Amino acid sequence: MRRTLIALLSCLLLASPLVTAGAAQADGGGPKRIVSAWLPYWMTSPANPQGVNSAVANAALFTDVSPFWYSATAKAGGGITVRFNPSFSNGAANAGWAMGQLKGAGLTVLPSIADGSGKGRMAATLADPGLRGAHVADIVALVVSNGYDGIDLDYETFAFSDGSSSWAATQPNWTAFVAELGAALHAQGKLLAVTIPPPCTTGGTCGDRSGYWVYNLTGIAPSVDRIRIMAYDYHVGSIGPIAPMPWVRSIVSYSASVMDPAKLQIGVPTYGRAWTRKTASGANQTTGTCPSSSSSAYKSLTSSTSVSDANIPALLASVGVAPTDVQWSEVDQENWVYYDKKLNWTDSSGAAQTCTAKRVLWWVGPQAVLARTQLVGEFGLSAAAYWTVGGEDPAQWPLIAAYAQSLAPVATDITAAGPPNAVFGTPVSVTANVGSAGAPLVGASATLQFSAAGTKTWVDMQTVAVAADGTAAFQVVPPTTGDWRVFVPGAPGRVEGVSAPFSTQIQSVVSAAPKDTRVAKGRTVVVRVTAQPAMANQQVALQIQRGERWKNVATARTNDKGRVRVRSTVPKVRGLYTYRVVAVGKNAVLAAASTEFKIRVTR
Repeated sequence: MRRTLIALLSCLLLASPLVTAGAAQADGGGPKRIVSAWLPYWMTSPANPQGVNSAVANAALFTDVSPFWYSATAKAGGGITVRFNPSFSNGAANAGWAMGQLKGAGLTVLPSIADGSGKGRMAATLADPGLRGAHVADIVALVVSNGYDGIDLDYETFAFSDGSSSWAATQPNWTAFVAELGAALHAQGKLLAVTIPPPCTTGGTCGDRSGYWVYNLTGIAPSVDRIRIMAYDYHVGSIGPIAPMPWVRSIVSYSASVMDPAKLQIGVPTYGRAWTRKTASGANQTTGTCPSSSSSAYKSLTSSTSVSDANIPALLASVGVAPTDVQWSEVDQENWVYYDKKLNWTDSSGAAQTCTAKRVLWWVGPQAVLARTQLVGEFGLSAAAYWTVGGEDPAQWPLIAAYAQSLAPVATDITAAGPPNAVFGTPVSVTANVGSAGAPLVGASATLQFSAAGTKTWVDMQTVAVAADGTAAFQVVPPTTGDWRVFVPGAPGRVEGVSAPFSTQIQSVVSAAPKDTRVAKGRTVVVRVTAQPAMANQQVALQIQRGERWKNVATARTNDKGRVRVRSTVPKVRGLYTYRVVAVGKNAVLAAASTEFKIRVTR
């Protein structure tokens, strides 16, 4: 399917303006990531950057992107080698440039490998355990050495070249290969995406022996991170919609019922196809005088062709189609229109002639892309995977962004406050207001968390339920100086929330007791001191009151339990003297003084 499109679309390099999706990712009200995409190799270079530019401009909407860079080709002597697509000139340099742009925008990059090995070659490789293992190793090395986040397999030869008679033999080998590759990539922290044709017939019959059943949807699902289903090209050789919605819906409904829908991505075309309408006998509908039906000019005029969404407005304008002429199929959820395509030519006598082909164009434009993307929310899918980004109509992005925003979980709003200072060992009150979408989050669990000064670790201290008025009240004893915040976990439809942190600075608690309260003049007094919180080597000072001032008379340093004995010679004059001990501030703990105590100096 896609190989035909690559050939037809690669010539359509018309640059198009970009529309930015706007809001940030949903970690507090931004859009939900619901888009995946393939970027054609011919749109991923500095000279032709349309695919890269569009992905970067709308990065907030994307789960991942897959540049179509690689080809699996036959290796001399048997097996498969993976290399840049031969048509991707300067592949390494251009891929390096594109990776810088895509990773700089925070995008997950899973380059695609197309099977270009030829009829039967991939099937034969996977049937040989040694060759299969080598292919697995080559892919893992490719991913790891280039810093990719994973890989996307687009092995379509089984479906469109090998023939259905080979499927029974190929399916178990393919399934084993996907399992082995998935395990090897996951061991390296990498992702595996697999792109497959639909497991459904064009009549909408789905099952493990329907459609392209060789790809074994249910069998490979446990081994992969993404399964992308190419739900397009319903009509190619005949006239009709590209991806009729009833058929697309049947694919999604079935697939989501037999595998984890959170791994499922539904392929969405961003292109159209034009045909020449047929007469009752099956001939092309033309008027005027036309050249021979075997001539290249006639074939060019009447043959079917693909047109990227980006180029469709210009095409319609060039043939005189007004926006009001465009039709919308409610059943198929696609646009279509009739138009005339003219060929001016000169016959053998030199006379000027005109041949007009009666054409019809079906396409999946912005509104149709939105309709298919909305299946993501309806079925809980991973994403809608666009073929292509770079060839899409930029008018789709505001529609997709608005829909993604509607799916975004609402924010959890939390404000918290507590005392800026506290005495060690004394309980403090912290209060928080918790709500979402303007209403209190009654009954939600709110957890008060603490991070000691100088650390980056948050520790849960206390959990309470949010009251009817949206408040959460905590009573805690701060272990030391540090920051506080309140955390509320997320719930379906709501993201988790955390308040802005606030700091509480702790003041030491100092106790001091003299060994004797009566000391002979000129003798030594011993004062037992404890400073909390306990900090080894904290300096304390014994002070004596002199009028309105305090004078240090001795210093010492605490042990790891915060204790020390301070010794000082008492005055040589008899009398009653007032003392205290001060603990010097340390490790963001504020200085503090003990209560005053008296010592009587005797003869």
